[in-house]
Amino acid sequence: MRSTILDALRAAGAAMTVAELSAACDIPATTVRFHLRGLEGDGLVLAETAEQSGRGRPRLLYRARPAMDPSGPRNYELLAGVLVKALAALPGAEQQAAEAGWTWGRERATASADPTDDLVTVLDEFGFAPEKACDGIRLNRCPFLELARERPGITCAVHRGIMQGVLSTHSTDVALAGLDAFVDGDHCFASLTEGDHP
Repeated sequence: MRSTILDALRAAGAAMTVAELSAACDIPATTVRFHLRGLEGDGLVLAETAEQSGRGRPRLLYRARPAMDPSGPRNYELLAGVLVKALAALPGAEQQAAEAGWTWGRERATASADPTDDLVTVLDEFGFAPEKACDGIRLNRCPFLELARERPGITCAVHRGIMQGVLSTHSTDVALAGLDAFVDGDHCFASLTEGDHP
């Protein structure tokens, strides 16, 4: 119904009242009002007050606004696949991927938190379902699973970079020693060490 109302406004080429839209779309006025609020909130419709010639509440007129509808489906997996494939073809691809992840991790870190707790929090927000272990962090889920299987060099480099970026914000000697992918086929493992690190 939302698209029907928007199509009617676009086809009219002029502002319409709720009653006019209701008649044009054969949709109850209360339903039209509901969808108009959503369309207005998404920036697809503009509401304006009609000139008042008498007493009573002024009528609202609605006009379609030129804009792309943000309610449609997204396909970030396709975009990620295209970008990962393009990056993989470049020289030093894994290093670039790690650096991008490092920047991303630093931006999401909380320097005042415990470094390991902070890393677990960031990984949880990214969807890794992390779990602290005695010598590191178990990652029970991969939010980029299909890409990680197809191009582990790039995706795992991003993951390593994110973790290193988070840890780099802390004045600590906790460091990422390694990231083992698909351990036993059901998790990845980030090994953490403490000591003097460059």
